[in-house]
Amino acid sequence: MQIGRASNMGRKWLIYWSVLALFSAILTSCALETKEEAEKRLRDTGSAGKLTSVQFYVPVENENKVAIVDIADASVVGEIEVGEGPMNTVFSSTMRQAYVTNHLSSTVSFIDTMNLKQTAEVEVGPMPHGLVLSPDNKTLYVATVADQYLYVLDTQKAEVTQTIDMGEGAKTNYIASYGKTIYVSDHENDKVYIVDMTTNSLERTLSTGSLPRAVKVSGDGSKLFVPTANDGNLEIYDTATGELLQVIAAVEGATDIVITEDESVAVISGVEGNAIAFLDLKEGQALAIIEDLPGAKHLAFNRLESRVYVTLSESDEVAVIDMESRKVEYKLEVGVRPHGIQLKALPGIGGSC
Repeated sequence: MQIGRASNMGRKWLIYWSVLALFSAILTSCALETKEEAEKRLRDTGSAGKLTSVQFYVPVENENKVAIVDIADASVVGEIEVGEGPMNTVFSSTMRQAYVTNHLSSTVSFIDTMNLKQTAEVEVGPMPHGLVLSPDNKTLYVATVADQYLYVLDTQKAEVTQTIDMGEGAKTNYIASYGKTIYVSDHENDKVYIVDMTTNSLERTLSTGSLPRAVKVSGDGSKLFVPTANDGNLEIYDTATGELLQVIAAVEGATDIVITEDESVAVISGVEGNAIAFLDLKEGQALAIIEDLPGAKHLAFNRLESRVYVTLSESDEVAVIDMESRKVEYKLEVGVRPHGIQLKALPGIGGSC
């Protein structure tokens, strides 16, 4: 009996520690940081504030900087000097590093987000624009508008290690990814190139409507969303078969897209139309259009998807729009010709911001 009780007690303790270890693993893997790193993060505010701060990074084309917008304060709280004509930003999963394409200097800036400093500037092809990171943060893929290649960078060495040829006459522009697959838009040839990250090779090509721009992938990877600027439409494709599933009239100059987590509503910006459209994805129709948004370019949700933020390249502002009322709450000046906008917040941290 004594042995049986001891054995049962041992099993209970084993289960307890196993559950505790699993819970700890979930917490640490969410932020992808060690216990020591987490403790340092909470102690070290740095120039950028604690990493728990929820902010937007907004590349400002004509000032060669990235403006940092604090959501809670609704103000610009910092800036980072980068290369010439910054376009778009992507963060590592820990948010400790950011990468910015510089259109005019044909470079990519590597940024330390704790100290708000550029740590490296790597030369790539002409007129870099869109970019994505591999799931392990080790590889950065950069599209260049003025040539036919996708540039592959080692983020640890800060150097180009490879180029992926999309074919003669190709013009790479925006990029989206899901798992080990990359989708690259070609706005001049009305195509999307599908690239395998495992082999770093072109897998297949998808023909689209006229002038595809900022492509996005659904949460489960099954659908590809393609705004087509000359048509003013949103096209939705099956990623497995390439079949065109749906076309929804959106807004003139359809540029960028964000999609709610439940995939019920999409918001589409239209840079030439100076407007954004709210689309019902299930009914396939527009719910509302907000006009008088000069040069409405790129979009980002806050954490709760209660607001959408829009860069206005012609008025040097970011417009903040309420998702429920679909009305502009306020506008914030960020610098001359803001382009992309990207949310900086650790996974699982940031609450209602």
